[in-house]
Amino acid sequence: MEFRAVVSLLRLKFSLPSIVPGLVAFTIARYHYGVFFTVDFLMAMLVVFLVTSAGLVINEYHDYELDVLANRTELPLVSRKVSLRTAKLLGYGLFIPAFVLAGLISPKALAITLIASFFAVAYSAPPLRFKARPLVDSLTNGLTYGPVTMGLVFESLGLPVRWAVVYSLPFLVLLSAGHMLLAIPTIEEDLSLGARTSASWLGRERGIRVGMLLFAVSTIMVAAYCLLGYYPRASLMVLPFMAYSVLQLRRWLRGADRREVFRRMEFALLLGALAFLLPFFL
Repeated sequence: MEFRAVVSLLRLKFSLPSIVPGLVAFTIARYHYGVFFTVDFLMAMLVVFLVTSAGLVINEYHDYELDVLANRTELPLVSRKVSLRTAKLLGYGLFIPAFVLAGLISPKALAITLIASFFAVAYSAPPLRFKARPLVDSLTNGLTYGPVTMGLVFESLGLPVRWAVVYSLPFLVLLSAGHMLLAIPTIEEDLSLGARTSASWLGRERGIRVGMLLFAVSTIMVAAYCLLGYYPRASLMVLPFMAYSVLQLRRWLRGADRREVFRRMEFALLLGALAFLLPFFL
């Protein structure tokens, strides 16, 4: 067993960015309540990282047979650099420190962490296996990194969790759309392996159209939130970048190269995130 292979199971490329919604939640909380970094908040961020990492390891563990069929020898389990037993122990074992840290924050934080952990396991583990259930797979992603993560952050800061849910709704829609759109390029592979995702259920064309619709809905929600005072009005500067992303999806629908479209969207969304967040600090 190689240490580097074990670390690769954590998929840091995805687990580290999982704290970004938490940082956004902190930014919103700071804007409305004037809070500052606390030990409990830092523990909450570590909980998010641990639960996400656990979910990623468990996902690879339960996908092992499908990955073998797909001959994905670059993965540590398929290449036998890490045993299935080690992966199982690591995946489920990461919940233990997450629960301990959440319990140190508050009983409500522990309850929220238990909900997040349920989603992390049920996403890939039978019998629920949300990742193979159309619409549920994308909605689970939106719920986990939207209301659940933001709710944990607000609780760690001693703020009303119900308001975290309100502030997170545009992100729920956006993250659900992003999850579905990212699965469109692997539709054929997913279908061959029996994975009926939202993308494979809708198909390429309808999947892109639904993604465009959800992006537009989240954009309208952001605009409404800015006008209502939930977000700073200056955050309306994000709208051109969101509109540009929708236009890129339209180009993809009409046959544009997917890699080029995604590259342009990533750049636009990065600039859009800066345009959205900067006014919170002014």
